[in-house]
Amino acid sequence: MSRLLRERFTAVVGPDRVVLARRAGWRGAPQLHSQAECEAPTAKVAIAALAGLLARPEVGRGDLTIVLSNHFVQYVLLPWRAEVGRPSEQAAYAGILFDETFGSDSGGREILIGRERSGSARIAAGVESTLLHGLRNAVAASRLKLVSVQPYLSAAFDRVRGSVGSRDFMFVLAEPARSCVLVASGGRWRSLRSTASGARPHELAHLIEREAQLAGLADEGMPPVFVHAPGNDALKVPPCQGVTPRTIGLSQRADDPFLAMALTVN
Repeated sequence: MSRLLRERFTAVVGPDRVVLARRAGWRGAPQLHSQAECEAPTAKVAIAALAGLLARPEVGRGDLTIVLSNHFVQYVLLPWRAEVGRPSEQAAYAGILFDETFGSDSGGREILIGRERSGSARIAAGVESTLLHGLRNAVAASRLKLVSVQPYLSAAFDRVRGSVGSRDFMFVLAEPARSCVLVASGGRWRSLRSTASGARPHELAHLIEREAQLAGLADEGMPPVFVHAPGNDALKVPPCQGVTPRTIGLSQRADDPFLAMALTVN
């Protein structure tokens, strides 16, 4: 079957819900196909929820992309080191930093390392191996083909980076119960933090103020601040350190946060 004719699905895996969305045509926006609530915010429950959705008889053949909520992803910035060049060396270096930051993971973690130009820090995302293994098995038992598993921060920033258009900025990705804050200076990553946080305006303003202090921005002067909150393009965050954050959305819109997260997949 031609890939152009295959159905395309996106599964958004979050701590409280798993959503399966189906694309309406090759370039159409994803439409809700089915969803399942998660009784607990654990990898085991999320895997079972996805497996249940994919096992439904109305799910036919097609391609599937999984978007992982940042609840299930750990992030670190890998400082540039000239002596660490080969992929195997970068993986070992990242593993050490993850263990130092989050503690040793007895179950193992898989680490994805972003590409950056020489001399720049790189974003590394770590996901529990048991979660990824379980998700892959759930897809393998269905009639769908797994295309990729994408951390939400990476998928979302890739889609909105054209709206940022600055070498110095703070980018806040605000899921309903977790936010990631990326800071860049001179076109290079400066800091990255993921934290449990609400997506209400005053909560985000407090988060931005705190991250500005931790990154030393309050003394240097605040850069532009950009906020992306899935399902809430009308969000207005109060001024922080003299800068009014700008909310940026996608070209397509969805009021449901999980469908909005699915929109990040091309």
